[in-house]
This record gives sequence, C-alpha cells and structure tokens, in this order.
Amino acid sequence: MKQYQVSFRDVAAAGNSIHELKQMAGNGPEDKMLLQVFSGSMDRDAVDHIADELRKEFPEACYVGCSTCGSILHGDLCPDPYEVTCTVFESPSAKVEVKQYHMGRENVDNVIREVAQFANENLWVKMIFLYTTVWESSMSSLCSELDHVRQDVSILGGGAFNEALNSSSSFVFSSGEKAADHSIVFAFVGGDDLVVNTRYISGWKPLGKAMEITKAEGNILREIEGISAFDTYRRYLRIENDDNFLFNTLEFPYLINSHGIEILRHPQQCLKDGSLVMASDVETAGKIRLAYGDPVTIMEYIFQNVHDIRREEPDVIMIFSCAGRKAFWGDSEIGKETSAFEKIAPSSGFYTLSEFLRTNDHVNQHNLTLVIASLKEMIPGREEKKDSGVKEEDTTSRRYSTVERLANFIEEATRELETANSQLSDMNVKLSNMAITDGMTQLYNRTEIQRRITLYTEGALSRPLSLVMLDIDDFKKINDTYGHKEGDSVICALSDLLKKHAAGIRGASAGRWGGEEFMIVLPETGDAEALAVAEQIRKEFEAISFPLAGHKTVSLGVTKRKDQEDGDSLVQRVDRALYGAKYAGKNRSVLL
Repeated sequence: MKQYQVSFRDVAAAGNSIHELKQMAGNGPEDKMLLQVFSGSMDRDAVDHIADELRKEFPEACYVGCSTCGSILHGDLCPDPYEVTCTVFESPSAKVEVKQYHMGRENVDNVIREVAQFANENLWVKMIFLYTTVWESSMSSLCSELDHVRQDVSILGGGAFNEALNSSSSFVFSSGEKAADHSIVFAFVGGDDLVVNTRYISGWKPLGKAMEITKAEGNILREIEGISAFDTYRRYLRIENDDNFLFNTLEFPYLINSHGIEILRHPQQCLKDGSLVMASDVETAGKIRLAYGDPVTIMEYIFQNVHDIRREEPDVIMIFSCAGRKAFWGDSEIGKETSAFEKIAPSSGFYTLSEFLRTNDHVNQHNLTLVIASLKEMIPGREEKKDSGVKEEDTTSRRYSTVERLANFIEEATRELETANSQLSDMNVKLSNMAITDGMTQLYNRTEIQRRITLYTEGALSRPLSLVMLDIDDFKKINDTYGHKEGDSVICALSDLLKKHAAGIRGASAGRWGGEEFMIVLPETGDAEALAVAEQIRKEFEAISFPLAGHKTVSLGVTKRKDQEDGDSLVQRVDRALYGAKYAGKNRSVLL
C-alpha cells in the first residue's frame, strides 16, 4: 500500500496538482485506489471543478471528500485550502466501494441498515470510513445502527466542518455525486491481505470528583447535581459565559462514560438558563467529570501511541482529528501532535466537527479526540519493511508540567476523600443496622418491630395491618437436654425461615420479640392471608430435622388491626392469640 498527497491554494491549480498526483500514483489499477479530497473552503463550485479533474485523471477510481477545518498533509497542518490524497492498495484482492446518501430524502435507520447489510454480505469489507455532515443535534441513531455491522469491520470517520460554527451548512461528496449538505458518504475498503488497527487518543485527564447528570435532553446538558451545568465551570474554574467561553472550556471539557470507555464532551454554547449545548449526546443519571488539557500531558499520550503504532509497521496512517484540538493548540502548534506519525508511515487526514470510532463493539461519537487507523497489506511474498532507523521518543524522563502535578494532587486527594467518605458511609450503615437488628439472628430487634407497628397504627389511618406472633414449643427442654448450642441452631433456623417469607411479601418485616418469641408485621394484609402465611411457616419449620433435637414445632397467633386501633392494643390481642395456640395444644395457628 502506498499513499501520495498534493495540495493547492486555489481551484485554478487543481488540474496541474491532480495531474501531478496521477504521475506519482502511476498506472496501477484505479479500482484499487481511494482518493480523499479535503476542502477548507465552502465554495461548492470549486469542489465540483476538483471532482471533474479527478474524473479526468482517475476515471475508474473512487473518491470521497468533505468540507473541513483544515487537513493533514504529510503529518502536519496543510498550508493550503485544498488537499487530495491518493491511497493505492496493492493486494490482488483489494477492493474499494463508495456509497453516498442524502439524508433529507432518506431515513437514517434505513440507510444504516442498508450499509450494514452490504458490509455483512460482502466479507471482503474490512473497514468503513464515514464522512458525514452533522445534520442534527444527536447522532446517536447513526452510531447505534452502525453497531449492527459485523464485529470484525473497523468503523471510523469524521464530521464535515464549517468554520462558521453558527452555520449548519457543510458538505460531503463522492464519486458521481455533487457536494451536498445533510448527507453521508461511506467508503468500504478491504481485501484478504488488509490489516487494520484503530485507536483514539485524547490526552485530556480527569480532574476532581465524578458528578451526576441530573437533567439532560439529547445534547443539552441542563443540570449537574441539581444545579445548572454552567455553574460547574463558574464554581470550580471561574470560567464566565463571555466571548472566551468556548476557548476556555477547550482546556476543561467534560468526561463521560459511554459503552465502557471515557469520552470527551465539549460545550458549544451556554444558554441563558445555564444549560450547555454539547457537541454530542449526554444522558441523565450518567456520571460526568471535568477534565483538563495540558500540552505536556497530551504529548505524552501521543508518544505512547506512536510507540504502539510503530510496532504495527503500517503502510499508511489515516487521521481524523477534532477541530477543537486545532483551536486548543493553534495553527502554529497543532502539527506537533501529528508530525510524529509521519515518521512511521505517510499520514493524512482532516480536522472534523466530530470523530467516530468503533471501540468494544460500539460506534461512539467523540469530541476533542484523535481517531487513527493504521493500515497495512500483508501480501504473501512481499518483502517486509525494514526499520526506518528513526529514533523513538524517550518519554521515560520527561518533565512533568506544574498543571499536571497539581491535577494529580487534586485527583489523589479527591480519591482519598471519596474512599474515606465511602468507608464512613459503610460504617454508618453498619452502626444503623446494629441499632435495629438482633445480633444473633440478624432479624429486626423488638424496638424496631415495635416502631414499625406504631408507624402503621398511629393516627386515624384505616389501612389493613396484620401481625403474626410465634413461639418455639418447649424451647427450654431443647436447651436443658441438648445444650444452648443446639438451642441457638433452632432459633437461627426459624429466623432464616422468617427472613425468607418476609422477603417475599411486600412491606413485611420479621423480628425477634424476645428469647424464642418472634413477630411478623404484614402491612396491607388481611387476616385470612396472614393466617395462610402463619400456617406455611408452621409446616415448613416442622419439616426441619435438627442434628440432636430432631423435629420441633412452633405455635402462632394471628390478628388483624381493627379500625383506628392503636399498636399496643393490636400487640396485646396477637399475644392472646398466641396464648390460645399454646393452650389448645401447641403446633397450631390461632386467629383472633
């Protein structure tokens, strides 16, 4: 695989530059070429003219293109408004196909289903590049539908750009199609010998605690932890909603978790109510964190990935980088990020409105991110590339920036505080549980059961409430004959049985009333149902065989609250019902 690139300042030079590109590419089969056109101009007539020149020089080749915020030429920011890249695939099995859809006329779900069907039926497809105008506030449906493409296909791409951010006009175009907005182009690339590796690089690091999104609608982030989203910037970073808001928040975007990975989300606008218009979707109840961008830290991420990509020995590197990164670095510095890739293999691409990449079987929409594909053809019999001899960047002894050290301090301090709070919360829960539970059985203690009975009976409420009170028959004989250990085993076995039944009844509570006596509180339950519960417990307990004591029994009293009856009166009556069960011969339930 080989790649050739030309750029030109105005459309008048297009013919000569594209002819030069043809001479560089040679006379190989044009159906194994992919031409990419990146236009920093919104002049559609100029783009149509460039397309005419491409068809003249490469009549059989596929081409795709879009409006951009700038392009990447030989790993650096292209100085000209127009760039054309020609990637030549050399494998006999290599294939390239292009499809363009006009979303004003077609439903996105139907389009992506057709794309998925094409990729799934044509097993030669290894990779899909997409070039899209970002035609709506949410691209979620596009991403979710692309998940239906078979999992071994790499998917990546970028959103067409218009430097006038308040304009929705941008365009894409492809072989045989005019430049059009509200459109999407797919380039299908593959073959038996093509190897594709993809990755995304951020470099922005988390800052401070994770916060909860309490209100969001699509790409409108309204509230974080109950306050307006903008207030997080004003409170923590003293960023105001002024002319510098967009630039200042480039340094401090948000981090969210999407499908198991952390993704940057950058505000595009602050509304009057403090809501933030984000570049992509956010979800209510999700977690969000502020992040910070520092040049030294970002370059560390770049060098780490350069090291990994070098080991892949690619023939070509394709880059989709966010226009926000370009704004963060500035035109004079942005090339620092991408020039390192050119030392490995020819590198080209463009600056996007959004970046798309499949990771962990899901297609995600990124912001402020580098999305990279390293491509290689493993053609049998072809001599492998020799090491270029370029010395790798040594990052082991790099100088940490003051910002990174401070951010690391905040991160560690926040983590320690969150750990301490979690431990304190756990301890408080344990202490609270100890105050209301019986130590041996882990049922509620008498004080808590009494509190719950009072809760349901106080006032003039006429809600159904039933109680079941039970006592282990002849329990003293168990302790006297077999010892307290066997007695404790009998108590615990009954307690487990009561827990099971209480868990299966909405609102029910089971507690140890004292010694071998227990109480079950059954709100919204009538006496017939309560009696059925009592009988089920009695039968199940009698079926248990203990190692020494054998089979034991319980007696149960059941009663239902009368209108406006207080808790004390109700407890006294269920106690009488239990006494009646004992007096009648034990091992029975008595309803009173």
